[in-house]
Amino acid sequence: MTGVIYDNNFTTHKCLWDEYYSENPLRYTSVLERCNSLGLIDRCIKIPSRHATKEELLSKHMVEHIDLLESTEHYNDEQLEQLSSRYDSIYVHNSTYKQSLLAAGSSIELVKAVVDGRVQNGMAFVRPPGHHAMNSEYSGYCFINNVAIATQYLLDKTATQKILIVDWDIHHGQATQQMFYEDPRVKSVIIFFQLPRVLYFSIHRYEHGKFWPNLRESDFDHIGKGNGTGFNVNVPLNDIGMKNEDYMAIIHYLLIPLATEFSPDLIIVSSGYDSAIGDPKGEMLVTPACYAHITQKLMSLCCGRVVAILEGGYYLKSLAESAALTLRALLGDPCPVIGSLQQPCKSVMETIGNVIYAHRHFWDCFKYNICYKENLPEICYNFFDEKPEIYQTRNMYPKIDTSSFDIILNNIITETKLFNPKFRVGLASKVVEHSNSLKNSEIYQYLKSKVGNLHILKECQLTIEEFNIVYSTEYTKDIINKQKYVGNIDKEQCSTSSINNKFIVDDPAFNTFSSSVGPLLQIIDSIFKNEIKSGIFVSLSTANLRKNEISYILNASIIGAKYAIKKYYLKRILIIEPNENITEILSTDQMLVISMHDLLNSSKTMNGNNHINIFWSKKLFNEAEFMVMMQHLILPIAYEYNPELIIVSSKFYSNINNIHGIQITPIMYGHLIQWLSILANGRLILYEQDGHDNSIYRNECLLQCSNALLGKPISKLCIKNLLNLESKDILLNNVKNIGNNWKSLQL
Repeated sequence: MTGVIYDNNFTTHKCLWDEYYSENPLRYTSVLERCNSLGLIDRCIKIPSRHATKEELLSKHMVEHIDLLESTEHYNDEQLEQLSSRYDSIYVHNSTYKQSLLAAGSSIELVKAVVDGRVQNGMAFVRPPGHHAMNSEYSGYCFINNVAIATQYLLDKTATQKILIVDWDIHHGQATQQMFYEDPRVKSVIIFFQLPRVLYFSIHRYEHGKFWPNLRESDFDHIGKGNGTGFNVNVPLNDIGMKNEDYMAIIHYLLIPLATEFSPDLIIVSSGYDSAIGDPKGEMLVTPACYAHITQKLMSLCCGRVVAILEGGYYLKSLAESAALTLRALLGDPCPVIGSLQQPCKSVMETIGNVIYAHRHFWDCFKYNICYKENLPEICYNFFDEKPEIYQTRNMYPKIDTSSFDIILNNIITETKLFNPKFRVGLASKVVEHSNSLKNSEIYQYLKSKVGNLHILKECQLTIEEFNIVYSTEYTKDIINKQKYVGNIDKEQCSTSSINNKFIVDDPAFNTFSSSVGPLLQIIDSIFKNEIKSGIFVSLSTANLRKNEISYILNASIIGAKYAIKKYYLKRILIIEPNENITEILSTDQMLVISMHDLLNSSKTMNGNNHINIFWSKKLFNEAEFMVMMQHLILPIAYEYNPELIIVSSKFYSNINNIHGIQITPIMYGHLIQWLSILANGRLILYEQDGHDNSIYRNECLLQCSNALLGKPISKLCIKNLLNLESKDILLNNVKNIGNNWKSLQL
């Protein structure tokens, strides 16, 4: 259900007097070639391209602006260059008008296809780009503002109420900003108050005004005007060389909280790739895989309705790879690993703090943010040149030797493993007497009615051989001799049975436990044989063995992790337990356990390199606080840890699945799984502990988690709870307790 739009007519617009001009047809062809080489285009639904009408253009451009461009169809070369010299970074070709109409019209068609439900999301490979095209001025390779016109079309012609525009092009989209800077809000007939329509969020190189377009209004303190106040968010980057961790910090601390609170109906991305590694204009170090991660994070915000419209990007190899991985993310393929993310640079954290300061009165998510500093940010603008009357048109972009970056990017592409297993999710359950028990179960029938058939893995029990992969025979005998198993076992039985482990095989407690662990190992095997991307273990009956010491030692998640370490040589496994605690004696150098607790102080749960305890001592724990904990603590740590496998172990009991008495809602569980599944090539296992009923709550939890792993839309978060000073203090205490061991938390 991913739409794509392209047209070979996008190659006609080119500079007639400078063969090295950055914006050229190769930008389009290189992207299509890479997408085709990965087999992505054939997996998409082709949306027919079309020209925009003049009426559609007039929604954002002056009639003189359009008529002048139309007149150039009959200009000679000299006239074209003379007109081009009147505008900043522009060349005009006889085909420019028609191709600009095609780019704008195609952008409209794609967003319309998403809103109409013909496709879930999509990507438009169009040129020329558009986000610098102002109301009555051509600028920065742009003539018609494709994103702005598509946005306005939806607001005028459809029931779409709220649109988030994310502009990650390295240049500030000053034209898009201007067009919605004081955008009027629409009166809601139903609830009788005004709702915002457009939130513009731009991440761009700024360098205190020294970087093009050199505008004072590109800084963080330009937040909108009139009814649009607070809905223009500039994230200016004042240094070059920004890396994945810098961009992900912006996403975690600014974009996701803002977007969640705004709750858009649709997200349109001004998808420029000149911040990608090797681009001579951006001079940043963002890898292609990072764009896939950001894309899938955006997809979780509005039921998957995301449209990416091509803007800049001028290093062809990096542009093509980044655009292809963005499309791959829209298709729901596993995100490639982006490596261990380290501490964000001081400059980007300063910018994040400045943005929060500027918007703190307009967004609840910023009122008690830990990145907010009360001191007034310094405004620094260092560009004072006047605009020339005539702009340079030739020899602007000398040929650049990209050989060094070609080597770097080729290595990145080679090392980036693109997995796409046949099945996205494998379903397994505790082994019971009757075959096909899972398929006949109420929970499977419920999930089938909502998401369709799910791939069921073959039933299997934990064997003694598999148990001994994790624990040595000597270790097992030691456990037996200490009589730590459930039940009454006499010493004679222990001593005679421990020789060949017969006791373990025959013991009812172990058999019950092995029927739960066996399917977990089956999921692990299927994942690392590349048969499935992720897995869900659904418990069909009560098997609560964790009330005694042995149960802790035989924790299923730990056995699964150790099994994966020893059989598949994994080095990093992340275990998340939202409502339980794994004792720290089980932690090893190859696994990291994150547990969440309601106790502020506990002598039994000390933090260490391999075990993190997040404490939330508040009696009321709301969704806003849970999301902040995810974005400020768990996800930064997870990205730094860079796991090869993630196991989320939880209980879906409506009466106990909580932190200090407050439930984690099914929708929040879906988002938790979606956020985590972006990591580890999507290799995530949801292990349901001790499911014993088919309550509505449990069914909904499993449904939302299944949708997240299948790449299907999950319900939008509607954060109505607020943060407060107590929330901030608790979060800061957690950061203080944990931060010394994690660079990503050293803010």
